[in-house]
Amino acid sequence: MATTRDISRFSLFLRTGIVALAYFAGAKLGLSYAVVGGAISLVWPSSGIALVALLALGIEVAPGIAVGSFLANVSGGVPAAVAAAIGIGSMAGPLTAALLLNRATRFQTTLARINDVLAFIGLAAVTSTAVSALVGTTALLGGGLVPGAGYAAAFLKWWLGDMMGVLVVAPALFSFLTYSNPVRSAQRIMEACGLIAATFWASYLIFGAPQLAGHGYYPAALAIFPFIIWAALRFDRLGASIVTLMISVVAIWGTTHGTGPFAAESPVDSLVRWCAFANVVAVTGLLLAAARAQERGAHALLQAAHIELERRVEERTEDLEKANNELKAEMERRRLLEGELIRIGDQQQRLIGQELHDGLGQQLTSLGLYCAALNQRLQTQGDPAAAEAANVVGLVKQASLMTRRIAHGLDPVAMEYGGLADALHALAETAGALDGVDCKLRIAPDVDLLDPLLQINLYRAAQEAVNNALKYCRGHRIWIDLERAGGLQTLSISDDGVGIGPEEMERAAGLGLHNLRHRASLLGGSCTVTRNGLGGTTVAISYPLPEGTGHAEEMR
Repeated sequence: MATTRDISRFSLFLRTGIVALAYFAGAKLGLSYAVVGGAISLVWPSSGIALVALLALGIEVAPGIAVGSFLANVSGGVPAAVAAAIGIGSMAGPLTAALLLNRATRFQTTLARINDVLAFIGLAAVTSTAVSALVGTTALLGGGLVPGAGYAAAFLKWWLGDMMGVLVVAPALFSFLTYSNPVRSAQRIMEACGLIAATFWASYLIFGAPQLAGHGYYPAALAIFPFIIWAALRFDRLGASIVTLMISVVAIWGTTHGTGPFAAESPVDSLVRWCAFANVVAVTGLLLAAARAQERGAHALLQAAHIELERRVEERTEDLEKANNELKAEMERRRLLEGELIRIGDQQQRLIGQELHDGLGQQLTSLGLYCAALNQRLQTQGDPAAAEAANVVGLVKQASLMTRRIAHGLDPVAMEYGGLADALHALAETAGALDGVDCKLRIAPDVDLLDPLLQINLYRAAQEAVNNALKYCRGHRIWIDLERAGGLQTLSISDDGVGIGPEEMERAAGLGLHNLRHRASLLGGSCTVTRNGLGGTTVAISYPLPEGTGHAEEMR
């Protein structure tokens, strides 16, 4: 039973054999154009095949390159010793390139980065091929197939031929191994067909048509570059490598048949010129394709970043909306809670007012009646204490009256019978009677009354503001104004005292000012504290009129 090691060895042997066969086929094709010693060719696709094999299959298959090269050269009449040395050089060159690319530059066979293209040109196309050319030319010199005087020229031709194979053949093989289809629509298919047809037609006219192709007119070859640019920008590396390979094939055919701008008297000179031109074309296509690939990659990254940013913005927006809704709900709950607390406070005030009126007020009334009876008896008896008893009766009456007024302030009975206007009128009278200030109420004839609950809130706000004015203004007059301006109604309490600014009002009123502002918010309005023209303070509560408000009252 075969072990895993046996399978691995067989697989390596098979891959090495395939590499040797591929290199042999490419070498036989190149040797058909041999120009020096039967072993130097300016058309050498095997150098590109060898490099791709090592990068794709691993450096373990390197012996296949040496075997393929040896067999090709021996079959071409090269002595076995020289062919063996050439095989070692043919293996050393691409092996050097593979090692340098893999370990020094983190090379990627997609050639989608300009750094990869530059490394490919510098290390694989220039440096490694110089190694193969140096070993191979030296072997030919040692075997007597190349004269000493022609060593430099032979080296240059070998180098150019290997360079052409790397620059023209290797990118095309890379494209097929790392296939990425740039044609994804019928329109692009038509464009690709048009590019191939136009490139072939232009290449034939420049390099192959005897009646058009001019010998030595090198500018004619520049007409190929628009097609290289078209292929690189529109169809990436695959398009550039295919177009470069197609142009090279047509140019080789035309040049070897004596047509085109590179055709010369000597076939060797013709191929040298063509080889140099093919290398320039290949480098141009590779650099343009890499630049375009990097641009698309950057655009894709920007687009992905834009999509990610939009996603995060949407998430943050949803979070903010959720937090905003929760905050609104919390504010609504707080508003309802504060409203409930104020309602409970109002209810407690009314209960206290009722207790004062029905409890303490009745007791004071009874006490007043008893004192009056006692005073009458003392007067009848001619007792000197009758005068003191009369004073007691007067004090009890004042206490009873004060108790009733306080009770009415806590429990505005006038609100139930006469509405807001009567309640404010009673508030003004109470303020004037208790504290000795002139308190006036002014209600504009066009004001609209609110529903009972809102009237209570407005009354309590006025009560709070009047109490603050009595405590802190140290003035002699207070005005309570209820007026309408457009869609707003304003309740303002003004005094002619020393004036209290907003900061002082915060310190002085504390919870009172907070209640004023909250009652204003319950009305959908706002509360402001300003210094008026008399030097005193004006507290104004402005609120919008709700739809369907009540009737207007005349000024009382």
